[in-house]
Amino acid sequence: MVNFTIGQLAKKSGVSVDTLRYYEKIGLLEKVQRTSGNYRYYSEQILSDLFFVKHCRELGITIQDIQKLKDLAKSPNQTCEEVDHLIDQYLAEVSQKIKNLEHLKQDLTHLKQQCSQHRTIEQCGILKELNHPLECEHESHQHKKASPL
Repeated sequence: MVNFTIGQLAKKSGVSVDTLRYYEKIGLLEKVQRTSGNYRYYSEQILSDLFFVKHCRELGITIQDIQKLKDLAKSPNQTCEEVDHLIDQYLAEVSQKIKNLEHLKQDLTHLKQQCSQHRTIEQCGILKELNHPLECEHESHQHKKASPL
């Protein structure tokens, strides 16, 4: 069985040592006991768990939901309905973010069209447009996209 120091684990996984310690602290990764030489050695299983966590984080899955997925994985004979439901929620969130970003793109394109040629700052249509209050139709979807990211 191969064991890794925390530095080796960080390097192999691409996760910082601080992040590893944080994941241990919150229980997302198993805490490893120190040896008599005051070292902690991490197993291949912990590396595998870390890759799982890292992949989930890259997909935008919250730490709370990662823990839920890890708990569900401990019951291999259970149906995966809850896992499917969780991913469906993330898909819905991503779809909404895409819609919000499309609205943002439309707004920025409209703004860009206000100044199609190089002029002085005083003549800049973009700056003039930004100084006007929002129109009702823009305002309604402006609120929907308050935080596009």
